[in-house]
Amino acid sequence: MNSGISQDFQMEITCPICMNYFIDPVTIDCGHSFCRPCFYFNWQDIPILTQCFECMKTTWQRNLKTNIHLKQMAFLARKVSLWLFLSSEEQMCGTHRETKKMFCEVDKSLLCLLCSSSQEHQYHRHHPIEWAAEEHREKLLKKMQSLWEKACENQRNLNVETTRISHWKGFGDILHRSESVLLHMPQPLNLELSAGPITGLRDKLIQF
Repeated sequence: MNSGISQDFQMEITCPICMNYFIDPVTIDCGHSFCRPCFYFNWQDIPILTQCFECMKTTWQRNLKTNIHLKQMAFLARKVSLWLFLSSEEQMCGTHRETKKMFCEVDKSLLCLLCSSSQEHQYHRHHPIEWAAEEHREKLLKKMQSLWEKACENQRNLNVETTRISHWKGFGDILHRSESVLLHMPQPLNLELSAGPITGLRDKLIQF
């Protein structure tokens, strides 16, 4: 956090989980907001969220949309913080005593404008530091989103297989019970074995 930004404003743009400025903030149906990465990493149940991390109210959230207003405010706050950091004496260019404003994609280093145009770096790709930071952050967020979607898909497939196995197990239990009932049912008389004695008794009765 930075002393150059008012405390109240900082609290508005601070994630209650990581306690840093929001990164791709999402607002759930109870009204509280979190960084999308924090939300994903702390979500205990992939299909649905059962409790808000802040108020502990039961909530059901499936489609998370970025809070554009919070994202823009957090971006501005990070930009101010970065500018104050780079303006500090420790971060000044040791050669030209200028603020480092450029990021070299090749060397992955921070440079002042004069260094970025020097013979050593003139053929390298350079970007303003705040732009490069946001660009790399967005790339990481896209990768994380892709991994999250795959995790959700795997969870859904697992749920389907678990349900299918449960159904087959239930069907097997029914078959087992049916076989048990059949085994304990009274068996029919063997008419062939009993026909002889019965016929003999009938003949004797006729003789009387």
